[in-house]
Amino acid sequence: MIEEGYSAVTSRHVAGRAGLKSQLVHYYFRTMDDLFVAVYERTEKEFLQRHLLAVSSDNPLRALWDLSLHPQHSRLSQEFIALANRRKSMQKISARVMERLHSVNEVFIAKYLREAGIAPDAFPPVVLSHLITGLSRSLINEEAMGVTQGHAEVLGFVERLLDEIEAKRRAS
Repeated sequence: MIEEGYSAVTSRHVAGRAGLKSQLVHYYFRTMDDLFVAVYERTEKEFLQRHLLAVSSDNPLRALWDLSLHPQHSRLSQEFIALANRRKSMQKISARVMERLHSVNEVFIAKYLREAGIAPDAFPPVVLSHLITGLSRSLINEEAMGVTQGHAEVLGFVERLLDEIEAKRRAS
C-alpha cells in the first residue's frame, strides 16, 4: 500500500510478496475488505503505541510534529483514508482511528499548554492537533508529487512556533 497504493493490493500480489499461493490469502481472509480491516487494526495498534510515546514525552507538540512528518507512516495513513472513501467497511474504522487520535492529542496538548501557562483559547488543543496532522500530511503529499514551494517556510514557521511554546513552558 505504501509503495503502490491500496488499489495495487490484490490477493495475488499479497500472496506473491509473502511467498504464498493466493488461495491461502482467501483462506484466512474471505474478502479483501477483511484483509484491509485486519491490516488497519494491526497498524492502528502499532501507531497508537508510537503516538502515546510521542504525546507523553517532555515536548509532545514537537514529538507529534516529528511523528507526523514520517513519510512512510503518513503515506500508509493516507492510503487508509483513500480506502475509506471507496469502501464502506473501512469508513467506521478510519473515523474511529482519527477521532481517537485527536482525543488523545487534545488531552496531552491541553496539559502541555497549561504547563506553559498558555490559555487554551489562544491555542485550542484540538486545533493544534488538526494543524499538526493536517499540515504534515499536506507537506508529505505535495513532496511526493514533487511540489516543495513554500515547504521550507512552513517548516521554519512550525519550528519557531514550537520553540516559542517550549520557551514559555520552560519559563513557567
